[in-house]
Amino acid sequence: MRKWWLMLFCLTILPAANARQLQVGEVTQNVQRRYERLEDATARFTQHVKFGFSKIEQTFTGTLTMKKPNKYRIESEHQTLVTDGVTVWSYSPVNKQVIVDRYKENQNSLSPERFLLNLPAHYYASIIGREQTGGTKFVVLRLVPKDDQSFVKSMKVTIEEGSWIVRKVELIDVNDTETTYTIQDVQLNTKVKDSAFAFSPPPGTEVVDLR
Repeated sequence: MRKWWLMLFCLTILPAANARQLQVGEVTQNVQRRYERLEDATARFTQHVKFGFSKIEQTFTGTLTMKKPNKYRIESEHQTLVTDGVTVWSYSPVNKQVIVDRYKENQNSLSPERFLLNLPAHYYASIIGREQTGGTKFVVLRLVPKDDQSFVKSMKVTIEEGSWIVRKVELIDVNDTETTYTIQDVQLNTKVKDSAFAFSPPPGTEVVDLR
């Protein structure tokens, strides 16, 4: 579930500025300021995973809807994960099972609120370069957690210049599994309704309630 929370970081918008003059401290502070002005967001994503031990690779796509505070809905062909900030539903269509639990925010959580607000305190950040694809320019950040017990070993974050939308996050975790999230079709502050963050199991679904 931690990887799902990390993927939500991709929706963060950085403030418009000249990347040639950016300092790391400016970037991390401005990320937080801009996030405070974000009320909700929707996006499509592609997730590619290369497992560290087996080297098996998987790719799948999905959609994400989020609303502050702590409301998320992430859907793919493999899983639907929904929370309204109080309850979490994790639904597997293959197993026809939904696990219900209380929403818990903890020190290892990588939800947007905790990740972004703690970025300067808990991550070493550096600007490692710029890239260009066609006519679109990107600035690339490297993030390394200060806590040597962190689930995350390092991340590379690719941000589109001009719009300052995070377009890619490349994560290496403690198991040497490499996970890449690519974000498309981001829409911000569209007044997403709270009803999007409720879940009703389909008929015939086994319900495992851990509350």
